[in-house]
Amino acid sequence: MCRAPWWSVCAAVALAACGGGNASVPDAPSGGPYPPMADAARDVVDTTLAVDIGARTATATITLAPSPSTGASFEIGDLDIASVRLDDAELLWSDAGDRLDVGVPPSTEPLVLTIGYAWRPHGNSDGVSPSGYTLTWPYWCGNVFPCRSAPSDGTTFHLSVTGAASPNTIVFPTAIPTEAPAYMAAWIVGEYTRLDLGQTTAGTKVAMWHLPGGAVSAQAGGAHLRDAFDWMEQHLGPYRFGGEVGTVAARWGAGAFGGMEHHPYWHVATAAMADEETNVHEAAHGWFGNGVRVRCWEDFVLSEGTVTYLAARVLEAVGGTAVSDPIWARYTAALDAMRAGTGNGVAWPQSCGQVDILADGLFSQVPYIKGAFFYRAVADKVGRDPLDQALRTFYQRWGGKAAGMQDMLDVIEEVTGYDPQACAQAWLVETTVPAVAACP
Repeated sequence: MCRAPWWSVCAAVALAACGGGNASVPDAPSGGPYPPMADAARDVVDTTLAVDIGARTATATITLAPSPSTGASFEIGDLDIASVRLDDAELLWSDAGDRLDVGVPPSTEPLVLTIGYAWRPHGNSDGVSPSGYTLTWPYWCGNVFPCRSAPSDGTTFHLSVTGAASPNTIVFPTAIPTEAPAYMAAWIVGEYTRLDLGQTTAGTKVAMWHLPGGAVSAQAGGAHLRDAFDWMEQHLGPYRFGGEVGTVAARWGAGAFGGMEHHPYWHVATAAMADEETNVHEAAHGWFGNGVRVRCWEDFVLSEGTVTYLAARVLEAVGGTAVSDPIWARYTAALDAMRAGTGNGVAWPQSCGQVDILADGLFSQVPYIKGAFFYRAVADKVGRDPLDQALRTFYQRWGGKAAGMQDMLDVIEEVTGYDPQACAQAWLVETTVPAVAACP
């Protein structure tokens, strides 16, 4: 994610005590009805959404993995749940405020729940915006669909979004075919024109979707996007989220800059559409942050520090130093400001699951900039090509799964023979900014 400024988220429940729910279950499943049970660990295999943006209603069809548990829980924010069914049987459920608890039968086969609900618009980048886009990072997916927002959780998605008024179109992926974090599922509405940028060597179609008057900015911001995506497919590994990708312009409002990694169609603020670094930054999340999920928010630098470095690295590879030097100059200016005391901080907190990424201030320029300079220092020590190979090995090993920054350090040492622990300590763990130099 890159937002303003430029770098820029088991106990049975007694039904009478719940804020909402159903009272009886006709056609209950064999062995039931089962009372609503809180179980946030029940694995979600697939989430299929059918959304009517005009009516503000939706159906979520959620496939649960086999389990002996008789409960399943989902974050629901301020959704209005209408029904929860398993096949033709209504299930007992309870609305616990911002959590939906459901009673389900134990099963040795996947269970498919159908949840009908209504949603509300949100004007604070925490759900479905009245301006036509969704933004749920880091933990607002429950304002859009029943979900699990932990960054380590992953599910496949299938989407159908209808109800846009002419001449608007809706840009969204009909499928996200491999496991992805909940914030990736998104749609955006606007009067879009598609700008084709061509295909990569692997056959991935790359495009940009711009709003009226945005063609020139799209052409500038996408000048090297196809080549950059091709480089990442060739040097990091196959892309996981479909055969068509690209940037979609988002009306985020005055002062907004940056983007959001809603792969395969990532959103970029209209003011940033002409910025190549922003477009490649968001594209690189297809490998780090999305392709490999972070284990917990403390590992945020594994996502943002890595892609901040990669944006400059890849644009130099495909566009030369004339393109990359201004990017590093911008990074350096941010680092100098941090060194002067206007942004020092820890990029990689040494805990897991203890940090609220928004409330505790981890969402700042620190993981982005310190992370990028950590990787640059490693590259200065071992060479850029060996570091590229380490990134590739890491992606091949952890693609489709959740990992932490320590896992990256272990792979760097394994591939290059250099132990980056002291370098990571200086750049990522300490609050101060080290001198810009190679790793020790």
